[in-house]
Amino acid sequence: MIIDYYKTKKDFTLINYYNITIYNERLLRDIYHKLKLHHLVYRFPVKAEYWEDIWDQCINPNGSDWKGGGHQSGADTTHDQSKIRYQNKSGQIINNRVHITSHRTKNAGNKLEKKLEFISKDYCDKYVLLSRNEKEWKKGIQSYKLIIFNSDLINFRKLDWSKTIPTKGKNKGKHNGGYIGKGKKNEYEAKIDGPGTSNQLHINLDLTYVGGYYNFILS
Repeated sequence: MIIDYYKTKKDFTLINYYNITIYNERLLRDIYHKLKLHHLVYRFPVKAEYWEDIWDQCINPNGSDWKGGGHQSGADTTHDQSKIRYQNKSGQIINNRVHITSHRTKNAGNKLEKKLEFISKDYCDKYVLLSRNEKEWKKGIQSYKLIIFNSDLINFRKLDWSKTIPTKGKNKGKHNGGYIGKGKKNEYEAKIDGPGTSNQLHINLDLTYVGGYYNFILS
């Protein structure tokens, strides 16, 4: 489902506050106002700790123990009453898919099984993304896509993993330490970079698979 905040006339029913759904009008309104305030001061988009801070203020309006800058492997923010754990990501929208980066797997070792064991741990209950389409921003359209989905929609062990073999460069034809996880076309896939690029996990998800997005248009 795709909804444009500034065009919407419908008064959404407030659904169970503790579930923090994408249809929670108070939540959407609060995020929208904080994004507007951010851009009254900054021209730079909301990312990383700024997004964590905005989200935490909106789900915990009476205060919380959130501390930014930790770059922890677990949840970034937690709803104080329900204890729902969130991983806050930004991400890029490209061709009806959202691309996000996640854990660095260096300390998990070089073997695929150890990396899968590391990235498959129970880190959070939900992902909450504030993503952008670079083409829109280059046209002067300041818009953010809010995407919220359950973490169990991603199961890295269901992907078909293979070694990354470069087709050019000095390591042509050799395993560079990375891995590619292929999944169904209309769901998700993943990639783990090799040692030369921080061993980072990348996830690529179909927007329909994760339930669409809520579109905030600021200008």
